[in-house]
This record gives sequence, C-alpha cells and structure tokens, in this order.
Amino acid sequence: MTIRTIRIAIGMAMIAVLLSMLGACASAPDDGSEPRLPVASLDPDVYAAMVQPVMEKQCGTLDCHGQLPRGLRVYGMNGLRLPNESGNVPGVGATTPAEARATYVSIVGLEPEKLNAFVGVQPRSKDDAYRLLVLAKPLAFERHRGGVSFRKGEPAEQCVLSWVLGHVDANACTAAR
Repeated sequence: MTIRTIRIAIGMAMIAVLLSMLGACASAPDDGSEPRLPVASLDPDVYAAMVQPVMEKQCGTLDCHGQLPRGLRVYGMNGLRLPNESGNVPGVGATTPAEARATYVSIVGLEPEKLNAFVGVQPRSKDDAYRLLVLAKPLAFERHRGGVSFRKGEPAEQCVLSWVLGHVDANACTAAR
C-alpha cells in the first residue's frame, strides 16, 4: 500500500465516524408542545383561566418573552403566536387555549427537576417558591434582562405566587389583568 492509499483510507474512516456520530445525535424537532421530562403538575386549567392573562400582560410582549429565542416563551394576543388558520398575528385575535397551554408547558419545562422537588413538598413554602425562576427573575432576585417585572405584594406577583403554592388568589389575578 502506498502512503496516498493509507491517507485516503484514514480520511474515509474519519468521515464514516463523523457521519455515524451525527446520525446518533439526530432527533425529531421539538415543537414545544409537551415537556420532555415528566414534571409535577401545577394546575393547567387554573393557569389558563387565571394566570395566563397576567403572564401575557406582564411578560408576553414582543420585546420580552413573546419571542422564540427566549428560554421562557409567553404566547398570546400581543406577542408570540402559535401557527394558526385564523390569521391571528400579534395584536389580532384573542389568545387561544393552545397558546395558553404552550405558555404553561414553557413555564413547567423551564426547570423541571426544581419544580418537581418544589411541588413534591407539602405544604409548599413562599421561600421555596421565590427560588423558582418564574418568580425569581421577574422579582429581580436573579439576573433578569427585563429588570423588575413583578413587585412583592402587588397583584401580578400574588397571582403567580398563589398559583405555584397551589391555591390561586383569584382577586389578585383579576386585579393584575
């Protein structure tokens, strides 16, 4: 065998290895409709009815979490929209149940292990709730590019806090809309 033949064989072997590695890493595209890990449930129906309008108002604009690149995506009327046949674009058409569900999935999928541990403890504590990103970031307890979005004691914060604690404060959620 010549040196040239050996180099070609090594090159072909390297290409084969790289292609097999790429094939092993391939996966189906994530449409974001369901969390990949089973996560403990925060009530999705209560979320849709009471909390979604608050999250959408506080966090769902196009310059905030109403855009795809964000780790937390808030879908709704004034920001990110799911593909639809109704012609709904930002600012047109009410938030759909599918958009509320997609936002819920985004929230519970944000830190699933931490959420599982939190929900598994009864009674849930406010101190532990404030360690969840869904509260820590808008309260600026952790770095948040958008700065302070919630203030402790205000209706929006009380709405989200009460939901994660398992007993939603309907009055706070209504006041925060």
